[in-house]
Amino acid sequence: MSLPEEIVEEILLRLPVSSLLPLRTVCRSWRTLISSPKFAQDHARRSILVDPTLTHPRIAYYGDDYKYRGIGVFSIRSVFENTFREPTQVTCFQHQTQRYFRVIGSCNGLLCLVDEADHPNTVKAILWNPCTGSTSEPTPEIGGFFVVCGFGYDRVSDRYKLFGILTDLESYKRRSVIYTFTPNSSWRTIQDVDLNLLGHIDVNNRDGEFVNSSNSNTLNWVGRNGVVLSLDLGNETYSYFSLPERDLKDNLRVSVELSVLRNRLAVCFEHKRSDWAVWVMEEYGVTESWTRLPLIPHQMVNPNDDRCLRPLYISDNDVLLAITPSFRIVLCDLKVKYALLFPMIVGGFVDNDLYLYSQSTYAKSFYVYHESLVSPSHYAIASSHFIKPVAS
Repeated sequence: MSLPEEIVEEILLRLPVSSLLPLRTVCRSWRTLISSPKFAQDHARRSILVDPTLTHPRIAYYGDDYKYRGIGVFSIRSVFENTFREPTQVTCFQHQTQRYFRVIGSCNGLLCLVDEADHPNTVKAILWNPCTGSTSEPTPEIGGFFVVCGFGYDRVSDRYKLFGILTDLESYKRRSVIYTFTPNSSWRTIQDVDLNLLGHIDVNNRDGEFVNSSNSNTLNWVGRNGVVLSLDLGNETYSYFSLPERDLKDNLRVSVELSVLRNRLAVCFEHKRSDWAVWVMEEYGVTESWTRLPLIPHQMVNPNDDRCLRPLYISDNDVLLAITPSFRIVLCDLKVKYALLFPMIVGGFVDNDLYLYSQSTYAKSFYVYHESLVSPSHYAIASSHFIKPVAS
């Protein structure tokens, strides 16, 4: 006696991605179901809003210094279980002459990789799912280079979008553009952002943080005068709201870091020259909902004069995974004030003398993503390659 199809689907929706992939070989009907766009979206939605254990969080990072240029991935679980080993390198995306893809964002298991080096004044991008190996064809090239960019999902149109503020190297003129990942799509010019709101543009504030929750599908950047600048990917309009109020004793020279923790916007900054303060916005856009987590003393994470702690992920029992100002992975137990430092990484090698990314720029180069079944082909986007991370 076989189970009804709807019962089978409900059971499969409760399994993690790592278990679903091999189940595609059980029978034709299961393969069709698991490979369908609707199943992939329902599974991704359930993992975000209902059961985060359905996806295994991982970190993708890229290096761009003279020692290493390429993309690597490693499991967050391996860090929390203190089994951190050599991360997986994606050899197919390592430098070839002057061309490379850098990660600029993640959403629903898809990474957006941008190629800014094939030609000196053009940009193009692809989507890649490291879990399934599927990629998209590159977008059309567009002139200029990104001074600000971001990648996310628009629930209104059920489409993935890439936003950027482009500067032309010859004229230095700027324009705001969006690319929607659909068949035969093209870059569109949209309303320019008020650069007075955006504030100083540097490598720390270039890539927007995407908040993918029940009441938000927005890209966010640290703005001028203590605000967050936000772009709604649905109506493609800008707004802003206030960051938590700073203390007069804070060292304002230290950068402010936006991140996403538990699907909520978060911010970290220096507090009274002695601690790191991590704030989480419980209700997106409502400034009164900023809630401060327990302070992290400087001595736990090796402070730096002008660099901030970078939160990446927080567990259910309040253990924070972050990057220290001295370029090391750290686990901070916020309840007992205990920190565990890990070796620095570069190019897939663990060594106390090497770095996760370039010290010279301190560029944001790591992104948390969750394993998913979402594929560019689900949106009728032509596939380019089938590429899965391989150990080198």
